[in-house]
Amino acid sequence: KLAMKQFLIFCTILVTFTACSETPSVPLQHRVSKQCDYYALTSGLCLDKRAFIASVEPYQVIFVGDHHQSQNAHKVVLTLIEGLSQAGHKVSVANEWFSPQENALLKQYSEGLLDENGSKALKWKERVGYDFNLTEPIFKAVIAEGGTLYGINLDKAFKKKISENNISGMNFKEKQFYKALDLNVSVHKALLAPFFKHCHSHRKNESAEECAQRMYRVQVAWDTKMGEESAKLLKRLKKDEKLIVFVGAMHLESKVGVNLRFARKSHLPTVTILPYPKEKPLKEDLYLDQGSADIYYLYDED
Repeated sequence: KLAMKQFLIFCTILVTFTACSETPSVPLQHRVSKQCDYYALTSGLCLDKRAFIASVEPYQVIFVGDHHQSQNAHKVVLTLIEGLSQAGHKVSVANEWFSPQENALLKQYSEGLLDENGSKALKWKERVGYDFNLTEPIFKAVIAEGGTLYGINLDKAFKKKISENNISGMNFKEKQFYKALDLNVSVHKALLAPFFKHCHSHRKNESAEECAQRMYRVQVAWDTKMGEESAKLLKRLKKDEKLIVFVGAMHLESKVGVNLRFARKSHLPTVTILPYPKEKPLKEDLYLDQGSADIYYLYDED
């Protein structure tokens, strides 16, 4: 009888754990009112503008995700620059549209030394394609407060070599960077897989899988470069200075992109802020995944 009882207990435990293992995992979510402007996943609280600035102020490096075509999504950076400046901090912005080799150009732009208008002088249309009027207020706010504009991304020539796997065309430093790329962060690969599933720019004789691998390789190179360059800039900042790293939201999602690559070069605590558009009309609450960011800013769709 005792043996039979133990056997039944064992079977019950086995069935229970087997059933659990087959149940798809569901991320912990926060239910957030659309009336909320800023939401801290770390505390589970809606924040007003003052509390938002206060929650960000302790961090010297602030990662902010961008939805490139939304004017309202860009306003959070202006809010940060204004609020942190009023608190006595100089604020600089590093962005993905420029490489470190173009910091001299950004300096000329900041000092008003370029003869042409800002968009043309920076070759914005060829470089970015998005409306310069969305980004220019951020650049002007940084300049007005005595901050600095930085480029942190790959230059186009090196990006092309990485995309083509052209190792023979790389110089020594480029080869070092390329060979050190970590393409095996499983959660990051899983996050981006749906976006690379349908290759939009097949090359001749290239399979869909090869195209996805090429696109992912470039994505990791972007994230790595921007993370490492942000870590380098940190060494140049004074204690009361802040660096906003302003890049596309997918480069920061779930804190496994630029922010992860930064963390491998610096142990300094950082904060990640991502955008979330509010639907119109406001029909129901939002559901935000725990761990996807530290703070969300909820903006009205343009």
